[in-house]
Amino acid sequence: MNPLQVNDKNWRLEIFRSVKPAFRQYLGQYTHQKLSDDWHFRALAFVREEMTYVFGFNIGFFRKQKHPKLSYTHVGMNVLVRTNGTNPSLRAKYRNFFETNLEQWINMPKGIYTSFRGGVGIELPRMRDIAEFTEEKEIVDFLIESIKQLNMAIYPKIAENPDKIFSLVVRGAPLWNEPIVEIARDLALA
Repeated sequence: MNPLQVNDKNWRLEIFRSVKPAFRQYLGQYTHQKLSDDWHFRALAFVREEMTYVFGFNIGFFRKQKHPKLSYTHVGMNVLVRTNGTNPSLRAKYRNFFETNLEQWINMPKGIYTSFRGGVGIELPRMRDIAEFTEEKEIVDFLIESIKQLNMAIYPKIAENPDKIFSLVVRGAPLWNEPIVEIARDLALA
């Protein structure tokens, strides 16, 4: 299948289906998906009590530049860390943790993200231009490798729970009872 079918929502959904088992095996179960003119992704979000959204892992298709024929120009992952909101000193610790531990994982410059709910934060991206791929399998392989590398870069460290910053962080979905420390311990590769 030609990757330039990126404009076809069903084609993108098939990619998500192909990588979902690896995402669940190495990172955990998706919490939500988003579709807009700028992105189509599946995500695993984490929250902490009154802080609500703290950070998330996203996999999908993103518009990083204007293109005359493609709705999305890049495919890959990013880690978003919210930097505004309640408890700025703790948010700074999360930002530092992810920036430090994902320095070798990212392959593009760090960015800024904003959400329609008022969240502001950093984006740590690992993406490639869709034009670099010649077949669907290459995209799937890149995504699965990115998932595994993300696991190895952070889950062993999250399981250690430095400064206890992850103690009250849970997967952002009902029943709100899946602590990231336990997820990391169960799924860490290293």
